[in-house]
Amino acid sequence: MNEITLQIAEAPNAPKQDFLATLCPISSSTSSNLNSNSSSFDEEDLPFEITIDSYSRESWSINNSNSCPWKSTWFKSTDGKNRLPGFLKFLMGRKKSAYGKFESPHPDEVTGDFTTALFLVPFDQPLYDGDKDEAGDFIYVKYILDDKHLAKAKAASAARQSQAQAHAQTQTQIQAKIQAQQSSSSSSARRPRQKIQQKTAPSSSSQPSSSSSGRGGLGGGLLGNLLGAQQRTNQHLDAVPQRKKEKESSLDNNDSNNDGPLTSGQVINKFRDKIEKDLMEFNTSSQTEIKISISIADLTRTMEMHEKSKVTMDVLKYVVYEQAEEINEEWVAAKEPGEFMDETTIAVYKEGYAPADVLEDLNKGELPDEVKQQQRAMREAMEREEKKKMKMIEEVNKKKLSQRHAEVSALNMGKRDRRSIEKIQKDMGVGAGAGGEKKRRL
Repeated sequence: MNEITLQIAEAPNAPKQDFLATLCPISSSTSSNLNSNSSSFDEEDLPFEITIDSYSRESWSINNSNSCPWKSTWFKSTDGKNRLPGFLKFLMGRKKSAYGKFESPHPDEVTGDFTTALFLVPFDQPLYDGDKDEAGDFIYVKYILDDKHLAKAKAASAARQSQAQAHAQTQTQIQAKIQAQQSSSSSSARRPRQKIQQKTAPSSSSQPSSSSSGRGGLGGGLLGNLLGAQQRTNQHLDAVPQRKKEKESSLDNNDSNNDGPLTSGQVINKFRDKIEKDLMEFNTSSQTEIKISISIADLTRTMEMHEKSKVTMDVLKYVVYEQAEEINEEWVAAKEPGEFMDETTIAVYKEGYAPADVLEDLNKGELPDEVKQQQRAMREAMEREEKKKMKMIEEVNKKKLSQRHAEVSALNMGKRDRRSIEKIQKDMGVGAGAGGEKKRRL
């Protein structure tokens, strides 16, 4: 069977690639013993080397996706370096599937051109039914020989999502109309009740003595009791909604008028409630994106100094990401570039409406810790080699310089003065002065 070398890179067309594993497709009998997830695999479909350089959380990248004519099979690692478990754990922890593209070995039947194929490693790997000691050596992969099918699946998914949003919007409008009709019917039912109160009020007030004194009578006493009980019931029914509104307004006023210092937990809880409310409204609306502004100065205005340090930008961003994922896991939340450290804006997109550059930044390869450690060790080794080379060059230069100084000093020390005594005296100015004095004496 043909072996496949699996490489990993940080981004598409990255200059540097790291070795991940050497894979060998397992036999059909072993695959049937594992499970029935292998389908229509052909050894001639895959090249000898594949580079994984992209990641995705979209619906087509999960294991049970049937949106494209996928082919799948099991591979076994034969290199003995045991890097597959760490890589699969990395994908599972981030809920991302890894994929790479290669040229299909089979030309198109119509045009005769070679298409672009896609090799996918799902993060939700099927359960391994074999020996648990060898589970780390097996990996389940999927591939498609023409990525045009994937583009069609994405378009169909976007169309289904738009239809679902239109349906949800229609249901929201219908519910709003039903609530309006119920509120109008309840208000119309209260009007005759108020008229009855106005009619019964004079009669009950004009006959207080008869209703109180004539309890045993069959006339005004019994009728007054009935009318009084009905009036009290109507008053209570009319007062309940009003009391509820007053209570809610008083609570809101208390929250708004609470000028005391807040703790970090209270501020974060209020921020989480606000974000949840905004995202719930965004979920029921027809909007495709929402931008959430975060300002630490505004949130911590009423806090004490020792509490402000606990409300950081990382915590607030995590709250937004967490709420967006809880409401809909298919949404895409991305931080927009900003100029300030204490202010930022996070854009949340519904499924299928995120821009291409945002998806590219999110799906940019994040190397596992094992690969990062390997790169760090390689960099440190290269730095040590570079320092060693520089040290050797400095030592060689010092030796050359010391030898040059030694030669110069030796020449100066062993040099012989070949001038005559007259020449030396003349150079020193002694001979000229002595000869002049002799001439003058003569």
